[in-house]
Amino acid sequence: MTETQTVQLRVQVDVDGMHYEGNGAVEEILPQLMQFLTQAVPAYSIARKLVYVPDLASLADKVSEFARMTPTGQLLLTRINLAAEKAITVLLFMSQLASKMGKRETDSLSIEEIATGVGRAPKTIRNVLVQLQRLGFIDRADRGKYHITSKGLMELERTLSEPQPGGNP
Repeated sequence: MTETQTVQLRVQVDVDGMHYEGNGAVEEILPQLMQFLTQAVPAYSIARKLVYVPDLASLADKVSEFARMTPTGQLLLTRINLAAEKAITVLLFMSQLASKMGKRETDSLSIEEIATGVGRAPKTIRNVLVQLQRLGFIDRADRGKYHITSKGLMELERTLSEPQPGGNP
């Protein structure tokens, strides 16, 4: 699928005598489906308020200001002035996204991959990874490899939504 192609979705849902049918771009159908489910299943409305489900499309849109992915899945930061914590979480999010898109086999990155991507020394990366792990923003996936957690995604969404003082990230 190229960047200009949009994913088309066809959905048919029946819940307790209520019916929803939609056909079109994912961006159009999903909000309509969510609205239907909120009306058809009141418990869904409550759960939707309490359960965190990251909006990966919106987060990717915000992160695109800081990072890009090549067609082969290589992760590139486009800003070199990011704080190490933010740069690492952005890179780990991009790795997760690349994995979901089939561009990478795994969503985790090694310390060396992070250091190369962020442009900082491995010792600096190790120190920051310890802090991020303590906060629950990342987890160790395998020996020497890390991935972003749901809490880390939530924090990344929050920090990218905040206005930046003086325009700095």
